[in-house]
Amino acid sequence: MAAPDGAGWIALRSHCCWRGEANQRLLTMEASPLWVMELVQHLHVLELTTQGPGFLRLNERLNAWIAQCGLQQGVLNLTCLHTSASLTINENADPRVLRDLTAWMQAVVPQDGLGPADGGGQRHPYQHDDEGPDDMPAHIRTALTAQTMSLSVDQGRLLLGIWQAVYLWEHRSQGSNRRVACHLIGSLRTETPSQQAPRTHAATPQTLLNLRNSERINHAIQDRFDPQAWESSDGVDTEVDLLIDRLHQISDEHS
Repeated sequence: MAAPDGAGWIALRSHCCWRGEANQRLLTMEASPLWVMELVQHLHVLELTTQGPGFLRLNERLNAWIAQCGLQQGVLNLTCLHTSASLTINENADPRVLRDLTAWMQAVVPQDGLGPADGGGQRHPYQHDDEGPDDMPAHIRTALTAQTMSLSVDQGRLLLGIWQAVYLWEHRSQGSNRRVACHLIGSLRTETPSQQAPRTHAATPQTLLNLRNSERINHAIQDRFDPQAWESSDGVDTEVDLLIDRLHQISDEHS
């Protein structure tokens, strides 16, 4: 089954079996997935305008874009494309939480252009102050927080706790134009195992080496000949033993 443009197929489970005459064996890889996902991806840059230091909620914007993409399940990777703003997940209902976070950050990293006190208790101006006294403090605040995050998407929406929201956290004193890169990877639909066609390849030393575990090989082969053979005391000894011996011989030759 060919994957559509921009999509890929992932088989989540497969099994191996042997068939053919004794002098020419073929290794048949029959994909038996629990499900096969059609993966697609979308890349978008979210354009935002902040009004000064504080939090800008992104949930609604992100969910609207996910809905436009049509993906039902996947992962959304976010990257803030700036060094003076960051991303965070926090309280979505009580605004006092955000005010307390703002006050805490102001106490830890004041925006007065002065660095931490030295051994004598003196605070000195930051060396980097090209854009004003809030310039270097904004960089420090960004370093203390996060500029990237990965979020699960389920049923076409962000999978968040009931009290959680995604925010852009502005660290400059004045409002700014901000950009957040959004990279969504996920599935549109699922397909059943019966829709996946088996693929047959000639057995090679490499494929044989990949099946070196004798117990696993024994189990797979006996299942192919007789599903109940694994439970019996003698099984299909001759067929299995000859094949396992040959596999070990080949693996030793190429180890």
